[in-house]
Amino acid sequence: MGKSSTGPRTPKGKARSSRNAAKHWIESGRILPSEQEEAGSLRQRFTEDFNPSGLAENEVIDDLVFNRLIKRRVDVAFTREFSKASAIKPLIQLENHEDSAVQFYLRSGFSRGTDPGKYGARLRPDLCLAGLETLRNEITAHGLEPDHDLRVLRSLYGGELTEHAAMLMNRLTEIVGGTDTRAEEELKESVLEGLQAEIELQKQRRDVAAGILAVEVASDIQEPAGPALETLLRYRSANTREFKDLLDSLERIRRLRRAES
Repeated sequence: MGKSSTGPRTPKGKARSSRNAAKHWIESGRILPSEQEEAGSLRQRFTEDFNPSGLAENEVIDDLVFNRLIKRRVDVAFTREFSKASAIKPLIQLENHEDSAVQFYLRSGFSRGTDPGKYGARLRPDLCLAGLETLRNEITAHGLEPDHDLRVLRSLYGGELTEHAAMLMNRLTEIVGGTDTRAEEELKESVLEGLQAEIELQKQRRDVAAGILAVEVASDIQEPAGPALETLLRYRSANTREFKDLLDSLERIRRLRRAES
C-alpha cells in the first residue's frame, strides 16, 4: 500500500503549495459569520445611495453587497500573502546558501553508498534546537560517543541536513572509522563549536517559523493555503468586472421602469 501524502515539508515546498487556489474561501457562496456586521452596513449604505424599488433592484443591491464582501476577502488575502512571502524569504535564502556546502558533505565519507533521501524530513526548528542543546550538554559532560551522537543527529535531521549538521556527521564518522589521528579533546572542541553554530542557526529558523505562524493566525478570517499573486489578481479582476456589470444591470432596470412609466 502506498504511503499517503502529508503535504510539503520544506520551505520551498511550502512556498509552492501556498500558490494553490483558495476559491472555496474567497468565493464562498455565503456571508461568513465575521462579515455579518459589514454586510448589514453595506446594505444600508447601498440602499441610501440607490434607493432601490421593487424586487429586481433589491436583488441587485444584495448582489452588490456580496460583491464588495468578496473584494474585501481578496484584499485580506493580498495583505497576508505578501506578509507571508516576506517572512519566509530569509529562510529560503538560508536554505539556498547552504545547498552547495551540504552537497560537499553528502559526497564525503559518511554518506557513500547511502541514499540521504531515505531518512525522511528534518524535525521542526524548535525540536532540532532542543535535541542539539541536549547533545551539546552530553558531549560537554561525558565526551564524544560517535555512534550515539550520529544517531541523535540523524534522528533530528533525517535526510534534510544543514551545512553544520552535515559537517558534524562527517567528523563523527571519521572517529567511528578510526581514520582520525587528532587528539580526542581537539575533536570534542571542534564538534562543540559546530554544534553551537548550528544551534544559533536553528534559533534563527525557529524565530522565522514563529513569525510565519504569527502571520497565519493574525486574522479573524482563516483561509486555507493562500492563493498565489496571479490567482488573486484574477479574483480581483473578475470581482471588478462583476461590480461594473451589476451597476449596469441596475441602470438598465431603471431605464426600463422609466420607459414603462
